Amino acid sequence: MRPMNEREDTRRGADAGYWRTMDRSRRPAPRRRRRTWPAAMVAALLCAGTVILLFCLRKGRAAPLPASAENEPEAPPAAVVTVPAESVPPTPEATETPAAPGSELPEGSQWLEWKEGQFVVVEYGTGTSTELDTSGFTDPSTKNSHDLAEWAKMAWENQWGYVWGTFGYVLTEDLLAGKLAQYPDALGEYEAVIREKWMGRRVADCVGLIKSYGWYDPSTGGIEYGSGDMPDTGTDGMWNAAVVKGDMDTMPDVPGLLVYSTAGHIGVYIGDGYAIEAISHAGGVVKTKVADRPWTGWLQCPYVRYDG
Repeated sequence: MRPMNEREDTRRGADAGYWRTMDRSRRPAPRRRRRTWPAAMVAALLCAGTVILLFCLRKGRAAPLPASAENEPEAPPAAVVTVPAESVPPTPEATETPAAPGSELPEGSQWLEWKEGQFVVVEYGTGTSTELDTSGFTDPSTKNSHDLAEWAKMAWENQWGYVWGTFGYVLTEDLLAGKLAQYPDALGEYEAVIREKWMGRRVADCVGLIKSYGWYDPSTGGIEYGSGDMPDTGTDGMWNAAVVKGDMDTMPDVPGLLVYSTAGHIGVYIGDGYAIEAISHAGGVVKTKVADRPWTGWLQCPYVRYDG
């Protein structure tokens, strides 16, 4: 084997050193050991953060109301005056009647909640007869304003009830079942009070009270649907068909005029500032002061005669 000269030996040694150096650089660096926080320190930091958060929230919260303001109930609407329930006379829709405005009432009068939160003083008749008494009529053969007022007073005196869509018939199971099927939304929730108060009595709704007079047949002594000149119309139809009508501040004191509300209600004026109206399912046919009710106009019924 040929001996190496010094140059070759030097190169080889340099190459060997190079490769030794490259081998070390290719080795993976040793892993550093991760530091871990002691559990006690973590818990302490969490507690401190929670305390700081709660303190910030408490500082930012609005100051509470004074006890007197915080517990003060809402004031009732201006139109309703609240009085102790024991001072309120019993109303015809007895069950649980809310407090009504308190004042001394005329004998025979009582409070009626005719709409939720709205009260009116009403008077009821004393009879319960289903007979159609026309002894006070001046001329049963014609439809006239005087007899319309007398008819309304007869219905009031005998405490007719209220059922939507009726016009003076005696309330029977068959009639009620038919009306419930015809007007389920209007009557469904009132079925219990209707059964309790009006079964076996004559019933009408507001415009039905007027139509019952128009459809009364003196030759048979009964109410015949659609008879005579009065059509089967509603409150607005009655108002729209009227030729003589006006605002309440122009109303003459003529019994037999009709009083009308744009809310879809109508009654019969009987004179001296009073009207008779079929007011609600709970109230039935009542007498009220015209000035106490939200009437918007008066009219001559277009299907009866007015003298003078």
